[in-house]
Amino acid sequence: MSVPSPASPTAFPASVSRPAPSGAPPGGPASSAAPDFSLVVATIDPDGALLQALLDSLANSTERSFEVIVADQTQGDHLARVIDGFAGRLHVRRLCLPARGASAARNAGAALARGRWIGFPDDDCRYQPDTLAAARRVLSMNGVRIATGRTVTAEQRPSVLRWRRAAGDFDRWNMFACLTEATLFAERALFLAVGGFDTRFGPGAPFPAAEGVELVDRMLREGSGWRARFDPAIQMEHPDKIPPWNRWAAQRFYRYAQGDGAFVVRRFGGHTLRWVVLTLGSAGLHTLVFRGWVSIAHAARIAGVCVGAWRYARAARREGGG
Repeated sequence: MSVPSPASPTAFPASVSRPAPSGAPPGGPASSAAPDFSLVVATIDPDGALLQALLDSLANSTERSFEVIVADQTQGDHLARVIDGFAGRLHVRRLCLPARGASAARNAGAALARGRWIGFPDDDCRYQPDTLAAARRVLSMNGVRIATGRTVTAEQRPSVLRWRRAAGDFDRWNMFACLTEATLFAERALFLAVGGFDTRFGPGAPFPAAEGVELVDRMLREGSGWRARFDPAIQMEHPDKIPPWNRWAAQRFYRYAQGDGAFVVRRFGGHTLRWVVLTLGSAGLHTLVFRGWVSIAHAARIAGVCVGAWRYARAARREGGG
């Protein structure tokens, strides 16, 4: 697979058509007043069920100053019908994109955003009624420009990551238990200042993971005297895709780990080296204590990290550095 030049990490569109708003801002008719939050949803949703569930959850938000920008990479107009069902309850704009790639779609949606703060919910997550209110509380703290939270299952058990337990500030050394792209909220100006998501990372890209930590790693290098803060009260529902442990799980571990390996090379330093050593060590233990598909999946993760690092390094050498 050809990998885009490491020297050009992002791809904001040179020009983006601005679709007319569908629906209305929470609490009233469409207006020119900028909302506090812009939520950009990159989606490939064949039947609209995922977007319907996400918008249903946002309609119940106690925080009302937000807009939703749907970066639609799905064939057909069925998502337009889903969005129309929220007329009068939510301010939703739909941006139709011909190419697939979550990071490129998020960047295109961010180019239309008007809010002070920006977030990127996955299309298969659901906000809780107080998710945005909790994000506002943290972002309003003195010096905070990035706020992150955690995902939980429908039964309110932590999902996706082994999350940090207590609220607190974080940096590049300890960010790995504090965020995914879905739980990230940041000042829009900061997001734009670093060029947005690196379009080589994320679903649909050559390296299909690690786009969130790669972005935050760059944002944390932007200036000084400000804070990034994790708070588990910023909470949203997101299903665990694994278990079950099976061939699909092993393939997913392998694909996504290539993003992790590429990220380590892209942002090589003490913090990424420490993280990858811990990650590979944990995967190695799971592999050695053989438990069928669990061990196979973790062996696939080790292989994926190595392959991703090699592919990224090879592309960087070919094209003059990263």
